[in-house]
Amino acid sequence: MKVLLINPDTGHAERIESQAAWPPLGLLYIGAVLQKAGHEVRVIDNGRIQLPVEKVVERSKREDPGVVGVSALTPTFKQGVKTARAIKAEMPDVKIVFGNYHATFTYDRILAKYPFVDYVVLGEGEFSFLELVNTLEKNGDTKKVLGIAYRHDGDVAKAPPRPLVQNLDDLPTPDRSLLEQEYHSEIMGMLGSGGKFTTVLTSRGCPYSCRYCACAAFSHRAVRFRSPEAVVAEMEQLYGEGYGEVGFVDDNLLLNRQRMEKICDILKEKKIRLNLWAEGRVDQASREVMRKFAEVGCKIIYFGMESGNQKVLDYYAKKITPEMSRKAVRNSKEAGIENVVGSFIVGAPIETEADIRQTFDFAMSLKGMDFPQMNPLCISPGMDLWETAVREGHLDEEEQWEEELVAVNIYPSKLTEEALLDMIGNFYSKFVMRPPFLFSQLLKTLASDYRLKILVKNIKAGTSFRETIRQFTRFYGKPRNTLK
Repeated sequence: MKVLLINPDTGHAERIESQAAWPPLGLLYIGAVLQKAGHEVRVIDNGRIQLPVEKVVERSKREDPGVVGVSALTPTFKQGVKTARAIKAEMPDVKIVFGNYHATFTYDRILAKYPFVDYVVLGEGEFSFLELVNTLEKNGDTKKVLGIAYRHDGDVAKAPPRPLVQNLDDLPTPDRSLLEQEYHSEIMGMLGSGGKFTTVLTSRGCPYSCRYCACAAFSHRAVRFRSPEAVVAEMEQLYGEGYGEVGFVDDNLLLNRQRMEKICDILKEKKIRLNLWAEGRVDQASREVMRKFAEVGCKIIYFGMESGNQKVLDYYAKKITPEMSRKAVRNSKEAGIENVVGSFIVGAPIETEADIRQTFDFAMSLKGMDFPQMNPLCISPGMDLWETAVREGHLDEEEQWEEELVAVNIYPSKLTEEALLDMIGNFYSKFVMRPPFLFSQLLKTLASDYRLKILVKNIKAGTSFRETIRQFTRFYGKPRNTLK
């Protein structure tokens, strides 16, 4: 059977959304599983190619699939609905299946409200979707498929759950030839990769329960690892195919120190030289692991610091301290990682303006951190903070389930959204325009082949650095209902 997989765009203008979109790795895993079973697969990554809905429909009609799968994350859900509705209007016999985080947590409402959606795949989708496609191809009984939701006798029904994939090495390598264009990463609103870029997953799941994250609910806090040998084999293949840069997209990359050190050891042994991006928890960023990462090409690491205020960190159930964030930056720089980015969240229901300014001051004080990302706290289905808002009566889930919401608009808050976003914009202006910061970043760039390569790439792409800084510092100055 022919299957078309669609990754929707947000439907909103982003700074450089299409150029900096990362590959839809989950769809590529599903595509590889389907191909291995003999199905024909096509992928439209509209987060990257940015086609209007009518053009996506035209392409869908040309492909003439029997099944269309739509990846439904909260920021892209409404555009996915719009796309699916338009496809079904032109192709009434095609089966439309939604999946991914938002679909998993809102499957009952999706099937109740949108009759053009035939099925929802719940949780990790590879084998539930495969069994569903196989069953549809044979005109079998889809009610027997594990891990899906569907309609039955006018009601929404949910099949028994499918067990999680335990041995990730059993999954086929994602087929990146299904994608149409090259991908890039993003640093501070600019193209951030110096070579051909893709992403790699080395594990799934996270044992923590941070209140602003839906990962625990999606993966049931079950952590599973690919073997170091399998990870490096994929990276060796990518290296041979001309890729120059890889970003790791694990839920918790640094959780198993010995495994990460083994991956680095094998990369070094095989002399695989890729520029690497990583994300990690600050309490797992030992100097030894950071040193090994740096030796095999890690150029950028993002740390989830979240706040400089312990009260706020405890509210988020983050289980770290500000001092751990400071130590993670120091370890990374001493290990030789060129670029360290700290990710923060502001606007918790318990936060005052003074608390937020404490986080701003903390970010300013982090010697060695190259750039912070200040994000307003947003909540979406699957998060503990979403469930709490519903339980306490702050959020009408029947009316507000389809989009990501800025927390200060939902919870009783000491700040308005406009005030919060203005604070973030002002912080960026102050952080970026400090003469010592600008001078140090200039020296780092002149001393770094990697940074210079990125600089040249942006010049060739026509990136306006003045406009980039202007947009970045003012991006948060306009209230939005949905922030990505």
